[in-house]
Amino acid sequence: MKNVTARKDELLKCVNCGLCQSVCPTYLLERHEALTARGKIVLLKGILDRIIEPSASIADLFDNCLTCYACQSVCPAGVKTERLWTAARQDLAKWSKVGKVKQVGIQWSVGKPILFNFEAMVGGKLWGTPLSSSAPYISQLQSEYLPDVEPVASVGLLLGCSGNVFVPSVIDSTIKLLIAGGYRIVFPKRQVCCGAPAINNGDWDTARKLALMNANAFTELNADYVTSPDATCAGAMTCDYHEIFAELPNRIELVERLSDMVIGLDQLLYNVVERLHFHPIETEVTLHDSCHSTHIGNGDRWRDILSSIDKLQLNEMHNSDHCCGFGGSYMFTHRKLSKEIAQTKIGNAKDTDSKQMLVGSPGCMVRLQSANDGNGFQVRHVTELLMELIEN
Repeated sequence: MKNVTARKDELLKCVNCGLCQSVCPTYLLERHEALTARGKIVLLKGILDRIIEPSASIADLFDNCLTCYACQSVCPAGVKTERLWTAARQDLAKWSKVGKVKQVGIQWSVGKPILFNFEAMVGGKLWGTPLSSSAPYISQLQSEYLPDVEPVASVGLLLGCSGNVFVPSVIDSTIKLLIAGGYRIVFPKRQVCCGAPAINNGDWDTARKLALMNANAFTELNADYVTSPDATCAGAMTCDYHEIFAELPNRIELVERLSDMVIGLDQLLYNVVERLHFHPIETEVTLHDSCHSTHIGNGDRWRDILSSIDKLQLNEMHNSDHCCGFGGSYMFTHRKLSKEIAQTKIGNAKDTDSKQMLVGSPGCMVRLQSANDGNGFQVRHVTELLMELIEN
């Protein structure tokens, strides 16, 4: 348990208060104490103290975690669970049956970028839905997009796999908004997956490879910032990269340079909100908060941007900061629980009498759209609504 041992100080902070129960999506459905942060910490302490032997059943408990980090936000002792859960998955990988399958899938998909783009293209042509028929969208984009005015800054754009493969409309709206705000967009075709699927599933070798590929691609651009329409990607680059390279200080400098360049798309747009000139719209919307922005980031500025739109009413939903159930591969490996969590979120959104639920991550969008029964209610990325309201 090398990686957990290196982060043992986080285990020792836990005071067993149990507040993590109130926000853990899987615990709220399953009522299994070992699914809570407190329960998992007890198990990890037992393994480190040699009271408990690592096993497949313990590995399964960690696999049945959305890595949403809501437990971190609510913890009064300040336990950084973002430092623990992926480290535990890495250390327990050889006992995890689901983890082994996922790692093979990761290694032969996002772990091999050229093959992944080919797989996305074939899948898109054959199935169309849920894959976009234009997947991978990266092949259709230019290397540079320029505004009509003197650029306020240059921005490197990382697509994110969900946008690239499932919802390219989010990429389009992101590009158009950034241009309208006066940003020059530089787009390295050598970019790859941010590595979040590999990080979250314990395949840190693949994640490090992808992180270094992105670091090389983006730091060569001489851009002022790097951003992504996917909050998960931004979270991976700013937080997770530091964790997976923690034991390899001689290789982290380039990755740190990339991490320092990353800024949330919401913050970039908020910085130029006066340039965007939104049309007024009489509608009611509600906002789902991305886990990566809310629980391991510094929050987002989507509410501030939406509040600048005349006649738009933002209705707050119950538990807006609870996970949507996507969790990357969790949606596919724990389908029943994932669907139930998503349906709860849809129900909370509809209770606000809003016409639309807006999200800041394409992954959340895909998960929630698939759980939505329609009836005039829409799930959209924030950028899609904003783009419709831009003058000219």
